[in-house]
Amino acid sequence: MELLYILTIFSLLGFIGVISYLTWEKMTEYKRYEDFEILEEKMVRLESYLYDLEEKLGLDTDETKEKIIEMYIDGKDLILIENTLNVPRPKVEAVLKAYKAKAKEEIFS
Repeated sequence: MELLYILTIFSLLGFIGVISYLTWEKMTEYKRYEDFEILEEKMVRLESYLYDLEEKLGLDTDETKEKIIEMYIDGKDLILIENTLNVPRPKVEAVLKAYKAKAKEEIFS
């Protein structure tokens, strides 16, 4: 009978241990998810700030846009365009996006 009580106590302790471990894991997973969301939000704000800063610096000249479009039509890679013209990648992507939209508009018109 004493052996039954001892086994019952140990199994109860094991059950409580497993439940507490699962709860702790769930809490750490939730904490990691929150940290990830915060970092993602900071990254979006940083990208927005960089885009605004680039616009303030005046990198929006027509000559630069034409060179970017020419190099894209010639089949140059984005990294090559970025390094050759010394223009940030978001700016190159924005110019190409506008160019592609304009080209689609002309096709459907």
